[in-house]
Amino acid sequence: MAAGALALLTGCATNTMTGRTQMSLISDEAVSKQSLSYYSAMVGDYRKKEKVIDAGPVKERVERITNRLIAQAVLYRPAAAQWDWRVTVIDDPETVNAFCMPGGLMGIYTGFMEKLNASDDEIAQVMGHEIGHALAGHGAEKMSLQLTSNLVVMVLSAATAQNARDMQGTHAALSVGALAFVNRPNDRLTEHEADRIGIELAARAGYDPAAAVTLWDKMGKLSGNQRAHFLSTHPSSEQRAQTLNDMQEPMRKFQTRALEAQAGQAPRQGHANHHGHGHEHDWLNAPKASRPVIDESKAIALYSPRWEDFEMGRIELKGSNTPGFVMKQRALKEMHDQARWRDLASTVMDLDHRLDLSYHYLGVAAKGMGFEGAGRRYLERARQLGEDKTTSCVKSFMISC
Repeated sequence: MAAGALALLTGCATNTMTGRTQMSLISDEAVSKQSLSYYSAMVGDYRKKEKVIDAGPVKERVERITNRLIAQAVLYRPAAAQWDWRVTVIDDPETVNAFCMPGGLMGIYTGFMEKLNASDDEIAQVMGHEIGHALAGHGAEKMSLQLTSNLVVMVLSAATAQNARDMQGTHAALSVGALAFVNRPNDRLTEHEADRIGIELAARAGYDPAAAVTLWDKMGKLSGNQRAHFLSTHPSSEQRAQTLNDMQEPMRKFQTRALEAQAGQAPRQGHANHHGHGHEHDWLNAPKASRPVIDESKAIALYSPRWEDFEMGRIELKGSNTPGFVMKQRALKEMHDQARWRDLASTVMDLDHRLDLSYHYLGVAAKGMGFEGAGRRYLERARQLGEDKTTSCVKSFMISC
């Protein structure tokens, strides 16, 4: 059993969208199947109670907003283009809540719109936040953490119990501690990630990023309402408002580009057009076979000042980390061969190793993602560094260049 616990504790993987290492013991497919089963039962129960709104202005409004968000979500995680995207509007004017389960299974209560007098921009922020949880794999991560804590509890219970009854009592007591220790510290992190993803999805879909701040202001005023379930499952933090405020300027740029694209204008020079025709598709109602094909090689990255520098060709690698680069060479080559340009560029920037091969990878990745000017600059830098034996991969006798 101890060996099993050790195996669970080492079951981690890097989320290529967020760049964070997460516990990964359950596949996305398995989590999505479980979610679909639960979602279907839940919606069926609400339908029996005649609390599902299937048509009319409210349903159309929610579908219009979520369709625009989905069109952006699949650009970050192309595999999500084949998710079973659904949204259910639940007629419960007293409940302030919204959710998105793994696999794109969404729901929103009428109380959220009515009690908050929510604008389209604010609805986009909360649904973007919920989709962010799904995109970042938070559901699978929570289930993996729960499995890990359960097994550790079983091991400790067996080691300390004197008899079967004692083991049962010890197991129950340790379970509470495990949940508090393992799951609670993760809440702030996953909420921060969902905030980051949500405001960006909404901005890229053309919604006002300022609504992220007004939404949480309204939520805060409802904190004394016992039916504001969203607050109990989505804990706030002192940094939330500051983080969302700090992101207003770059998100406003995304919103402007989105509105220009929706108006039929060309994107600004220097920025790749990631929209294609996906924003016009009905992801919720049209057959899966008619969905746009999302190119895995062009998966986009979440905004950061460093990623913006990459797009503009401004990245300067200054470090000297030969051992780290050698250890990552095989992985870098695989990313290159599989055309995983976002992951390749992110990994090279994280390594920060000043080498001609590093810049070559940046150049190829930039060109692959549509940043032609940046790609040319990085490839020229690679050529220059290749002439210096201290920064040439071949002359440095690396494993593979």
